[in-house]
Amino acid sequence: MKKVVKISILTATVAVAIMFLGGCKKETGPSLVSGGFNGKITATVDTEDWDLSPLKFVVPWNDPRISGSSLLGEQMGDGVNFSNKKFTITLPNPPPSNVDLNNVKDAFEDMIDGTLKFSDPKVLVADVEFLAHTGEYFTGFFYNASSDKKTACYYVYADGDVNVTGGNNISISLKEGWNRVYHINDGKNNKFTTKAPDGELKWYYDNF
Repeated sequence: MKKVVKISILTATVAVAIMFLGGCKKETGPSLVSGGFNGKITATVDTEDWDLSPLKFVVPWNDPRISGSSLLGEQMGDGVNFSNKKFTITLPNPPPSNVDLNNVKDAFEDMIDGTLKFSDPKVLVADVEFLAHTGEYFTGFFYNASSDKKTACYYVYADGDVNVTGGNNISISLKEGWNRVYHINDGKNNKFTTKAPDGELKWYYDNF
């Protein structure tokens, strides 16, 4: 009888352990990969069908918007030379004080359907775009994307560490400083992740 009782207790203990471990595994959530990097970008631009010879500079800019003949938004650092289809830029850390940082919740909740989770909802973020300048005026911008343009890389500054998960396929881990965030649009999902895609991304140019 005692032997039967011991076996029953052992069986129950193992069952509880399996349930506990299974429960813990379910709560771990998606695997997160850090998007942090040192802010230095070295780019070679694919000309496609563009004549890039008039372009002389690349200027980092936050929230560029055209209003009439005016360019709105804020410059995020010094411009760098564009030569032989190449540029190298080191993004300022932190950005200049005149650049508006947005609450991370506002930044992502507008782009993703569903309920998002933020490990620190007080973190502030800003992104940067790379404007092309001839020496006289702005003409367009450079962007980092896959050849089919379904995956694009955005460069995002965060003033603290924060993970963003949930919603419609979002798994982001931002570190204090500059980060790469990938937007993948495959026609079914609007996915944001800090895990680099398997395929190569290139730099391209487009007019305003």
